[in-house]
Amino acid sequence: MTEAEAVTVDNRGMLCAQGILRLMRALVSVPPGQLVRVLSSDPAAEHDYPAWCRNTGHEFLRHEWTADGVIVSWLRKRAA
Repeated sequence: MTEAEAVTVDNRGMLCAQGILRLMRALVSVPPGQLVRVLSSDPAAEHDYPAWCRNTGHEFLRHEWTADGVIVSWLRKRAA
């Protein structure tokens, strides 16, 4: 699966708890093993998404930072 095929969850403008809830809702319709890109403007995302993945069994892959301050978090939905 390539990055171009990733599902994108846009959490810009949301604080952590709101972003995690939106991600959880989005993952309901995402197949196991799917690559997911999460966009966030909350600096706490740097710590929150890896911790959430550890607690839920999803695979956290990495963060990227864009020039305009968006944190792009990459993860893979856990297998069924």
